[in-house]
Amino acid sequence: MRIRRLLLALLVVGLAPMRLYAPLVWRPGEGWTDESTGAGLSASSSRDQLALGKKFLDAKDYDNALRAFNVLVRRWPYSFFAPEAQFRIAECLEKRGDFLKADKAYDKMIQKYPASSFFEQALERKLAIGNLYLAGEPQRLLGVPFGPSVKTAVDIYESIIRAAPYGRLAPIAEFQLGLARTQEKKYTEAIAAYSRILDKYPNSELADDAQYQLGYTWYVSALATAYDQSSGEKAMEAFEDYIVRYPLGDKVAAAREHLVLLKKRATLGSFNIATFYEKTRNYKAAFIYYSDVIRQNPDSEQGKIAEQKVKQLRPMVEKDLGLPTAQTASTATPLEAPSGPPPTGAPGGSSGANGP
Repeated sequence: MRIRRLLLALLVVGLAPMRLYAPLVWRPGEGWTDESTGAGLSASSSRDQLALGKKFLDAKDYDNALRAFNVLVRRWPYSFFAPEAQFRIAECLEKRGDFLKADKAYDKMIQKYPASSFFEQALERKLAIGNLYLAGEPQRLLGVPFGPSVKTAVDIYESIIRAAPYGRLAPIAEFQLGLARTQEKKYTEAIAAYSRILDKYPNSELADDAQYQLGYTWYVSALATAYDQSSGEKAMEAFEDYIVRYPLGDKVAAAREHLVLLKKRATLGSFNIATFYEKTRNYKAAFIYYSDVIRQNPDSEQGKIAEQKVKQLRPMVEKDLGLPTAQTASTATPLEAPSGPPPTGAPGGSSGANGP
């Protein structure tokens, strides 16, 4: 009996007029579409398809808008309206909060349609997404936050620079990249980013801020653990350049404050090294570093102590140099600091691990 019913059903289907069956097509992400009439999410032209997607977008129906725009870029990838459709795909993803997917969709628009009028807008949106991650927007997997977000910001900023290395947004992306690298404590990379702004975009509105941040990054590097003299000297040089080049800059006061602290740390570093050499009976080296303390900051506490130390050490140094009297010291060849960095155990010396 069941077999007879099945055969009867197949016979009815076979005899049914073909016009009763519309050519329905199902595609992943689009659902069912009547290709003969354009009903559903598929229109008859790229212009109408774009308008359909925009209607869904205006209604904040992002899921259907995505499907409609995807139909356009799939069926009419080289049409006049394809670049905007790809841009709107990214826009829908961004509005849904799928920021990583949105960034990839903007990338696709940039790479596939570089001559489009939406090229610059796509870069702007990527920059905004990068700033979100720099500000702490977490990465998400199935909606669940995970992992640090700064690395994502770095990747986005670098992709903007690659896409338009001399575009309007390139120096902004470089500056943000420097901030992100500083957050990661990757000071070498941060310094490189700020230096590129000064080298490649010297007329940028961000040039003054880049010069200041260059000094500040060296400053942070110098003070990261123990004071690193090499980084400290580069920080002082960068801050001094900022003050000279931008005397009316809004960070001049901050640069001066950092310089005062750096000079104090440099003085203390030289004083500690001098003390180390004196204890190890390397009187010539101790004399040189005590003299350096006096040169750096004669009115400081260390400077006053260094003056006494120089007086005490001078006879021993003159003896080592073979000078007969103290009076001849003024005409002698100036002493030079020991070659190479101070020994690893010297207090205040540069260990080489604290700077970039």
